[in-house]
Amino acid sequence: MYQTEGVDAIATVTEIRMETAALIDAVNKSSRGIAIQRNNTPEAVLISWDLYRKLSKAVDFDEL
Repeated sequence: MYQTEGVDAIATVTEIRMETAALIDAVNKSSRGIAIQRNNTPEAVLISWDLYRKLSKAVDFDEL
């Protein structure tokens, strides 16, 4: 996982496979997520369960 301008943290798919527990610990200690890249392209975001619940209350995902 590494830092970059404009994003709190980025992890590659390989890092997700190898460091899953550590990345989950990182998002649980943060109020932000970790962008997950595949082939240098952002594909997903790993966020804590608490942050997901807060977002799901604020946004109707079915309407997106």
